[in-house]
Amino acid sequence: MNARLGNAEAPGRRRRAAAGPAGRVLTQGLFLLAGLATTVLCFGWFVDANEVAGAYRTAPVCGTAAHTPGTDCVLRETGKVTARDAVNNGDSTDYTLTVARETAPKHSYPINAELYSVAKVGADVDLTVFRGRVAEVSYDGHRVQNPGTPWLASVEVALLAGLGTALTAHGLTWSRLGGRPASFFLAMGFFTALMALLGCLFFVTSPFPLAVTLAVPVLGWLFMTACATVATWDD
Repeated sequence: MNARLGNAEAPGRRRRAAAGPAGRVLTQGLFLLAGLATTVLCFGWFVDANEVAGAYRTAPVCGTAAHTPGTDCVLRETGKVTARDAVNNGDSTDYTLTVARETAPKHSYPINAELYSVAKVGADVDLTVFRGRVAEVSYDGHRVQNPGTPWLASVEVALLAGLGTALTAHGLTWSRLGGRPASFFLAMGFFTALMALLGCLFFVTSPFPLAVTLAVPVLGWLFMTACATVATWDD
């Protein structure tokens, strides 16, 4: 009687044992899929933010034959330099130019040393206005972009980058016994998000080609995710 009961229970235990590894593999796959999907979305938003910041470069001039009514365009204005400022920060110098626009109050713009050296007070500088904001200041062949600070887009990209790292690294090490708890991956995700925020603010507003703008953040994300994975795997 007991032998029959033992034989009857054995298949059930075998089925549960077989379901255990399968469940772990499924859970690991779900973590990996969620992490990679989040990361792909992150870099998609990053590319979109970069395109928005540089959209004025390819936008047609308002009122020309190339401009279709109802679409974005750039305005060409002239502004007069009313003040200049150079602040020495020890290792570097920050230059600003205060310009009075034709259609708006005067405003100060960060510029480089080359433009600062030629744009004197009283000079008429050329302004490229896109979506109501001065996107570029130029004078005597020198140009300085003024893309603004994409805070919202950078925060969104950073949060996705951190979540992608946490989920991906957790999935890669899910089956590892004795690994670090989920709090470790959350900490790594937070650190990745912080680095991604700084990187996004820098690269989105930089004049680098898209290949460079995208390659460096991708390598940075891979490095952070690899560090989290190796730290857990070797624990």
